[in-house]
Amino acid sequence: MSENVAVQELDRAALALLQALAAHGEVLKPYLEANHLEALSVEVVALRRALLGLEMGPLYWDAPADIVADLAQSTTLPVSEAAAKATARLSAKSNDA
Repeated sequence: MSENVAVQELDRAALALLQALAAHGEVLKPYLEANHLEALSVEVVALRRALLGLEMGPLYWDAPADIVADLAQSTTLPVSEAAAKATARLSAKSNDA
């Protein structure tokens, strides 16, 4: 399995988990430790940030934190598309400068 396929598979699972947490998390809260679901969500977003970094390569380190955070927290945008979007934003900013 190539790195690109692995990133896409992990990202699909992360997106599905974020969507499930948003849709059903409130039902589970009474049965879990305090802040467990929030912590899980934070960890999944951190995984997506890492995957986004793999997709973007060195450009990831030049991206403003707000762009990376917004894209990593999206529950609908795959990291492959997020990386393309971030690259386009960064290219537009460098062309404007």
